[in-house]
Amino acid sequence: MKGQPGNKAAAPGRLSLVQDFVNSVNVEFGPDEFATADGFVGWLTRHGFEDLRPDDLDRRDAVTLREALRALLRENNGGDPTPGARATVEHIARDCPLVLGFDETGAIGLRPEKTDVRGALATVLAAVSDSVVDGSWSRLKACHEHRCEWVFYDRSRNRASRWCSMEICGTRSKMRAYRRSKKNA
Repeated sequence: MKGQPGNKAAAPGRLSLVQDFVNSVNVEFGPDEFATADGFVGWLTRHGFEDLRPDDLDRRDAVTLREALRALLRENNGGDPTPGARATVEHIARDCPLVLGFDETGAIGLRPEKTDVRGALATVLAAVSDSVVDGSWSRLKACHEHRCEWVFYDRSRNRASRWCSMEICGTRSKMRAYRRSKKNA
């Protein structure tokens, strides 16, 4: 897991996989780990999905799923609903089947049926599903700063955090609002 802006802690449990999946690109400055098949292989390997060789379709599906999840995470931060994002997640999920299974501790949950790249994407989707059930999904948000959109976990008591970093993105946004108010005055 990459370092988090504003010294925020990463999302808890399996939700950190979703966070790192969506944060595989720095929207503002780059790079995009999924820009090449080799970059995608590196990400997969770092997250325990070893010996997978995605083709370009797999890589493009990962990018498409990542951006659909980012759109849903903007909604978690007060953004407008994105019906296309939901349809995209459902479309990709059709090829990433999940089955009920037990882990090494005996805990029951959704597990990928496949062990290929589709299984890796299914693991990300299973983490999304688990987080919806346990209530943590709504705390995972895309930064409200449109140039950033870094995904962070909102640990605030009232779940009102808007930016990945108040010092950077929060200040930018507030300065823009201040300049607009001076211009319109």
